[in-house]
Amino acid sequence: MKKTWIILLTVLALTLVSFQPVMAAATWDLNVHNDTEETVKVNLTGPKNYSFDVAPGKLAKTVEQGTYKYSYNACGQSYSGEITVNGPLQWLVIPVCPPPLEYAKFVVDSRIPTQFTLKMVGPESYDLAINPLTNNRFPSLAVGDYAYSYTACGGTYGGSIRVTKNGQARLPIYPCEVVDFRLAAAAEQDALLSSSNLRIGSHYAFPIRITLIGPTSYSVVASLGTNRFNVFPGTYDYYYSAYGVSRSGTVTVGEAGAWITISPLRP
Repeated sequence: MKKTWIILLTVLALTLVSFQPVMAAATWDLNVHNDTEETVKVNLTGPKNYSFDVAPGKLAKTVEQGTYKYSYNACGQSYSGEITVNGPLQWLVIPVCPPPLEYAKFVVDSRIPTQFTLKMVGPESYDLAINPLTNNRFPSLAVGDYAYSYTACGGTYGGSIRVTKNGQARLPIYPCEVVDFRLAAAAEQDALLSSSNLRIGSHYAFPIRITLIGPTSYSVVASLGTNRFNVFPGTYDYYYSAYGVSRSGTVTVGEAGAWITISPLRP
């Protein structure tokens, strides 16, 4: 009899456990801003999987709390990234489609006796092979503002230039004896300086190449999240391009370093 009661109590306990209410996972609204003129299908992979269409405008999609991988196609391109939904103010922005690019001729007049690569960052990015002591003609570069940099004559140099619709844009590259005084001045200054930490926080889901022009020039790539680079202290102009739009700014890097945030939501 005692054994029978033990069995009955065990069955009852298991039955009560099976009827315990399951606490529902927390949910939040993910605010999706579709700034294009087309309907975009968004796919989320995480605690649960979601797939939904977003018409031009705003949509509040209720999802389970957690971190998600997202992907969508818009403006003829594929985009992906990661987002954490853990409160009422989470948003995902699908930026406006950039206008179609125009292209024009571009000429680089090199007076340097060696070949080098000219890096240009603007509406599009280019690594142009520049032949020595000649006029280098490029028939089709995207029209717009560019930051450029190149390494020659024992140093790195850079600046900015506009490729115009009329195809008359030219960039002169001066001979080494002309730029040597700049290199000597930079070397003297660099000997007195130690490098500082420049942190670049990127909100873009894809790598962004950034050109920094200041005490010396740098070309760096920032991925989604926080990126750290060692640069010489000083004031820099920086340039980058995303979604077909060129952006620029100025940052001063002191002994304690500095921080730049790049985001599709910034003007």
